[in-house]
Amino acid sequence: MALLRLFVIAFNVVVVTYLVYRLFIVIQEPIIRWKKILVVLAGLILLFSPVSMFIGTFRPGMQYFLLYPVAILIFLYLIREVK
Repeated sequence: MALLRLFVIAFNVVVVTYLVYRLFIVIQEPIIRWKKILVVLAGLILLFSPVSMFIGTFRPGMQYFLLYPVAILIFLYLIREVK
């Protein structure tokens, strides 16, 4: 169980770092205002998810392990298509 928790923490650190980096890039790009707002709001929701897990707002279950990586992939696709 400790190994699984270590992997979850490492995954979240990498994801949060990359999301913050991409959010700063999107904020600086000259794109339509509503697209920028949509991307920033989606990124903030994805950033608050692991933080609330570590604070103890909700316990990570199978849904988290299955849905969070899919949400990250969809968000990265959304960022790639924003231009």
